[in-house]
Amino acid sequence: MTNFLYSGIDQHGRTVTGQMVAENPVSLEQRLQTIGVWLLKAEADKTSDTKRTMRSTRLRGATKRRQLINFCTLMSFMAKVGIPLVQALEIAAQDCDNPVFRDVIVDLKNQVEAGQKLAEAMEKYITLFGTQFISLIRAGEESGSLPESLNELKRYLEWQEQVISDVRQATIYPAVVLIMVILFVLVLFTFVVPRFVTLLTSVRVELPLPTKVVFAASDFAKQTWWMWLIALVGVPLLVGLATRWSPRFAIVVDQLKFRIPLFGQLNHMLAMSRFARSLSVLYRAGVSILQGLKLCEDLAGSPVVARDLRDVQFRIEEGATLSEALRRHPVFSSLLIRMTVMGEKTGNLDGALDNVSEYYNTIIPRRIKKIFSVMEPALILTLVGIVGFVALAIFMPILSLMQSMR
Repeated sequence: MTNFLYSGIDQHGRTVTGQMVAENPVSLEQRLQTIGVWLLKAEADKTSDTKRTMRSTRLRGATKRRQLINFCTLMSFMAKVGIPLVQALEIAAQDCDNPVFRDVIVDLKNQVEAGQKLAEAMEKYITLFGTQFISLIRAGEESGSLPESLNELKRYLEWQEQVISDVRQATIYPAVVLIMVILFVLVLFTFVVPRFVTLLTSVRVELPLPTKVVFAASDFAKQTWWMWLIALVGVPLLVGLATRWSPRFAIVVDQLKFRIPLFGQLNHMLAMSRFARSLSVLYRAGVSILQGLKLCEDLAGSPVVARDLRDVQFRIEEGATLSEALRRHPVFSSLLIRMTVMGEKTGNLDGALDNVSEYYNTIIPRRIKKIFSVMEPALILTLVGIVGFVALAIFMPILSLMQSMR
């Protein structure tokens, strides 16, 4: 499908211009004639794809998620009460307060009005909506359950918002404290301690061992501070780029994340929760198990889980059940496997997966608070210990000097 810019003549002999999506100029002419317009000139809009890409990339993170939640909420309600899709999109565009997203909805409305399905129109904004969103819309259109699909998407996006909010709320204070401790130690050993080094070396007093240790650390920090700053910024950046370029390296990094003390189990719970919730939403909306597992490769947010899901799909194609295929991979938790077995036996797989996700969603915030409730006093004690040791190292030679003067 191509977006055409056209000019023509209407029933009253007036010249009209506009744009419409069609497969080719012949199809465009036929569609225009149905609305009483005779085509004079048409050309493909070469800038439309660039504009769509720019619109998609200008909405990110929380802003994009909030706009999608509002869109799904409004569209689900209008679909339930029987408002036609084109009219519903027009109302959604008028109700949208974000000009970038409003332009996207208007373009969707134009494409649907020209004969495209909503999922096909959304594929042009794949970076904005994502593969899962579009797959659920397509499943809803094909099964005649578009309101239910939109409602499932709203619930899923709200769940994402809640999980991200819980994690951010639990980590922001310890992260700020950790950054302040690092900056304080850097400033202390780079600018403050060297002044005392100059003072104490000028009076030629015998330096005790703690003072020598502090002065040596200060010299090292003063000479290499720029290396530490580069490492703090450069290493995460290089690791992020390497995980994008090399799937094998991404799997190794993800395996290390699962083995980190305290945080490894938390990362594993988050991956299991995302996988269970995503597969539940897709399955309930009518997406097949194989297609749902394919989409969950990206939605789980874990290269290790994505790798094992590819093998799970292969085993299901050979005749294995979902629980049997999952059991072959240690990354999938025993809770997930047990609930999957129960879901298969009772015919309520989506409900069983929802229970897994809800369990982890209850445990994860508690685990985060527990971890950082231990880290906060540890960081404070570390800061107090560093300041106390530096103060002791500085005052010991000063006291020794005062005693020798007496």
